[in-house]
Order: sequence, then C-alpha cells, then structure tokens
Amino acid sequence: MKLYMHPLSTATRRVRGHDLDVVVFSGHKIYAPGSPGVVVARRELFEGGMPVEVGGGMVDDVWLDRFAATAALPEREEAGTPNIAGAIGPGAALCALHRIGMDVVLDDETALMQLALDSLAANPGIAIYGDTDTRRYPRAGALSFNVRGMHHAMTAAILNDYFNIAVCNHCFCAHPYVREMVTEALAAADKGLSAAELEALAEMERGMVRASFGIYTTRTDVHKLAAALTDIVARREHYEAQYEPTPDGEFRHRSFRQQPDDAFTIRAAVVDWFERA
Repeated sequence: MKLYMHPLSTATRRVRGHDLDVVVFSGHKIYAPGSPGVVVARRELFEGGMPVEVGGGMVDDVWLDRFAATAALPEREEAGTPNIAGAIGPGAALCALHRIGMDVVLDDETALMQLALDSLAANPGIAIYGDTDTRRYPRAGALSFNVRGMHHAMTAAILNDYFNIAVCNHCFCAHPYVREMVTEALAAADKGLSAAELEALAEMERGMVRASFGIYTTRTDVHKLAAALTDIVARREHYEAQYEPTPDGEFRHRSFRQQPDDAFTIRAAVVDWFERA
C-alpha cells in the first residue's frame, strides 16, 4: 500500500489539545475502496533519512552505481506512478462526510448502535461482546456477537445465504483480544468450567461475528438483523443441518452453491459493452 504524506501545519496538528506527530488512516474506512493509505506527518520526521522505496519521481539524478534522492517532500516518499484515482477517492469521500457533518454521523450511528444492542441483548441466545450502554461507553459503529453454541462462520453463512445480510467473522485482525473476550463471555455464562476448559473452549470457538454500520444503515436494517438472529436461535437445528464444514474452517450450504461467474464476469461485461456500443 502506497502512503501519501503531506506536512502538517502547527494549527492542523493540534487536535483536542494534542500536538500530534503523525496521523494515519485507511481510505477504505471512509468509503473510498481501492484507495491508498494516508499519512499526515511533521516534515522534519522525514528530512535527512533515506526514502523507504525507490523509483521514478523520488530522485534528482541517477548514476550506474548510485542515485541522489530529492529533498522535496512528499515526492521523495512517493516512488513510482501515483495511484491518482485512488488518491482522489478519499478526497471526495472526506468532502462528502464534511458536507454531512461528522456530528450528524456520530449521532445517527450512536442511535443505531443502541437500538441494535438493545434488540440483540433481549435474546438470551446471543452473546454480545463489550458494554451495551452507549451512553456510558461510546462505541464505534460495529457490533460483535455470537449465537451461543454456534460457530461464528456458520452464523455468518446463514445470515448471508438466508437473510441477505453481509457480516464479517473471525478475529478482525485482533486475535489475542478476541480470544480474551470470548473466554470472559464463556466464563460468565458457565461458572462451572475450569480455567483450562475455558481456554480450550475459547480456542475451539475463537472468533466472532461483526455487523458494521455505515452512513447508509437504517433502523429497518437493524430490525432485520435482530429478526434474522431471533429466527436462527429459534431454529438452530434446522439451519445447522443445512451446512457442512469446509477444509478452511468455514461452512457451506449442502445444496445451494453461489456461482460468482453467473452473476458477473469481467469478460462478459467487456463483451456486453462492445456489443451495445
């Protein structure tokens, strides 16, 4: 992933009283898929050192046995052809979010999160990870849970196949934290398990299901998720009978197979475009 860097002014880097050295974020976290990462940093942090990558645009001159890196920033840290379209995407996304207002986004997200937490917490067959009171403990727009006794991968597959609800599952690049939270939840649910038994069970069932809320998520979406999980809990044996495990630790439906090429192929799209042109 290429990193685009731009020097921070003194006024810009003072955020909530903190004199920041570096600010980083991923473009896909602000609705700009395919974008590069973004680094906003103090200029002096990159002065005097050698560039991390070499290539066109970061040199002033080149010889057979050496090169002279340019002193200009951010060019010296952006070797090669820039991802121009990818860089435009985050800029447009940030403009859109600024137009909406992040205070509006936060208020709407918090209300949706509380609705989801309240709806899922009412079902004893669902384990929710983290505090459920957003007034006391503000949360980001992501809700991690499990259907008790059901593998997270199966829950995700059922939500996708039967309810058209796309969720993420596994450990979300936070394996130690997820393992700890699952273990704590298991301990709270069953006081009779030993520490070793809890660790073994947590290792076997390590992972969660995550529903993420965006600026396009509605209250209807939340109600549909809660209703789907209620049905899964109530008819758990029926759904479990429809799936078989796969070698990679996932689950697939025994009779239904989604064929991606039936929905979309680049070759078919290109042929169709030429035929209609």
